[in-house]
Amino acid sequence: MDFAKYQYFQKELERLNQEIQNNPTSETFEQYKEAQEYIYNFDSIEKLKSQKESNTRLYGGEFDNLAREENQRIDKKIKDIEDKYSPKTQEDKKSIIMEIRPGTGGDEASLFAKEIYDMYINFATYKNWKIKNIEININQSGGLRLAILSIEGDGVYKYLKYESGVHRVQRIPKTESNGRIHTSTISVVVMPKVSNKEVNIKNEDLRIDVFRASGAGGQHINKTESAVRIKHLPTGITVSCQETRSQIQNRELALEILRSKVYEQQKEQREKETSNIRKEQIADSKRSEKIRTYNFPQDRITDHRIQKSFFGISSIMEKNFEEIIEELIKSENN
Repeated sequence: MDFAKYQYFQKELERLNQEIQNNPTSETFEQYKEAQEYIYNFDSIEKLKSQKESNTRLYGGEFDNLAREENQRIDKKIKDIEDKYSPKTQEDKKSIIMEIRPGTGGDEASLFAKEIYDMYINFATYKNWKIKNIEININQSGGLRLAILSIEGDGVYKYLKYESGVHRVQRIPKTESNGRIHTSTISVVVMPKVSNKEVNIKNEDLRIDVFRASGAGGQHINKTESAVRIKHLPTGITVSCQETRSQIQNRELALEILRSKVYEQQKEQREKETSNIRKEQIADSKRSEKIRTYNFPQDRITDHRIQKSFFGISSIMEKNFEEIIEELIKSENN
């Protein structure tokens, strides 16, 4: 358990206690209970560690065996408590919201974004996960302007959380007559899906606008105002959805995306404020921020975080993408 998070929850208790007095809700009570439980468990671990330290002083003496046996029991108690707050157990089992956008490179970037989108679809299908396109925008060349999708299943975040970042492609575009290698980038953002219980979004903090949905090129595909745009006033985060013909369904999808975005922002702020460690997130698609390079002339994919290369780009993108994920998981666990 983390001391910085302990301090954060201490402050949260004060705020939540005041909120409960002014405007009690079931969500606020749940958040208060979570903060209170974290503080209690943190204090319990500190007491167990102190007890273990006292037992250690008995090593080598008359009560050596008893002290060692007691410390083994203490170690198990500490592990059982800490396992409850392991990021793997909290987030790795979640479903996700994924966003894919082209970065630098014009049409070539949008074409590569579509290929990466297809790679994730192939992998999700192989895993028997449920895929839903919340928003997908294809340009006239067949490239991807934007894709927002939901992927549901047990352990989706565990596998795809590593994909957040800038992906760089190096190859000769089909439109390049001189045979020059171009470098383009796309950005991918992966966010765990969260419930109302995990992120409390109040109706009064939302500005909701409706408008007519339109398809690629701007043509209207719906004569009614079914598309929804929601702005979360406290954070300034804005999301929109026009995937279905139902305004109600689009509103629910937009709220689902909004919750994930607010959750990610809160997590980043908490990490920055309490432990001065900011999670690596992409700000834009600059080439220098790459996490992975797809070098087609050399038929090689390099993941720069683990400094490892994989050969056979087509095979990996069509059916063997898990090979890269397994190496990333192995690296994280080492």
